[in-house]
Amino acid sequence: MRKTSQRGEFSEDVLPDSRIDEVRALLKEYQELRTELSAAMEELRASNENLQESYRTLEELSAKLEDTYMSFARQLALIAESYDEETGNHTERVGGLSAYLAKKLGLPSEFVYKIRLFAPLHDIGKIRIPKELINKTSNLSSEEFEEMKKHTIYGAMILGDSDYFDVARKIALYHHEKYDGSGYPFGLKGEEIPIEARIVALVDVYDALCSHRPYKEALTHEEALEIIAKGDGRTRPEHFDPELLKIFVENSKQINELWNNLNKRGLNVVDTKEVVKCAQHLLTS
Repeated sequence: MRKTSQRGEFSEDVLPDSRIDEVRALLKEYQELRTELSAAMEELRASNENLQESYRTLEELSAKLEDTYMSFARQLALIAESYDEETGNHTERVGGLSAYLAKKLGLPSEFVYKIRLFAPLHDIGKIRIPKELINKTSNLSSEEFEEMKKHTIYGAMILGDSDYFDVARKIALYHHEKYDGSGYPFGLKGEEIPIEARIVALVDVYDALCSHRPYKEALTHEEALEIIAKGDGRTRPEHFDPELLKIFVENSKQINELWNNLNKRGLNVVDTKEVVKCAQHLLTS
């Protein structure tokens, strides 16, 4: 019997002669596999570095894409704003007040951010409605009102099926639905209506009551709050999510202050050739 080496390494001296060739073959295979493994590890490290670089590039592109989407959203809001001669900073006020209510409701900060960004697009579909209808000073006929109601459908169509505009699309499509089921375009009821649309529905009515329109004078905050909380011939508290209505009434002072502050600000979006091109495309598609 052969002996092991003093360093504890493998020695052929410990094996019977009949097994030496077999072990040599196994050692050769082991060395080859070890070489292949080292090469694979090196390749993996290089691939990992490339992957990290690709991931960084992807993050940068995603950030740029989001910036582009945000700019596009703001430009669409500006287009909608400029299409209606009497609403002033309506879209800005609706965005700010909607975000305030969403935060008070305890919704996640990312969702609050999206509502702030996309609530101003709630009436984007009106760019497909005849301008003389939007700015008409007398009451709409039943046929004209049916045409006006289509702005919800048009808004969803304009915003398309991009995941990024999902919140915006729901707001545009459902913000005229009412909690009691008496709204349009689908007559949805209660929590069938997405929460972002329920929020904007309440804020939109409040802002409309407080704003001058071709067919009416602006009401005071107190008068608007009275109508929303108690109702009149056209607006009833049953139209609104009761939890949202409660939050709205409890925070009416802060809402009034925020409305006044937002009313002093505009969208501050610079018109560009690209916006004009976009508007022309939307109006003709």
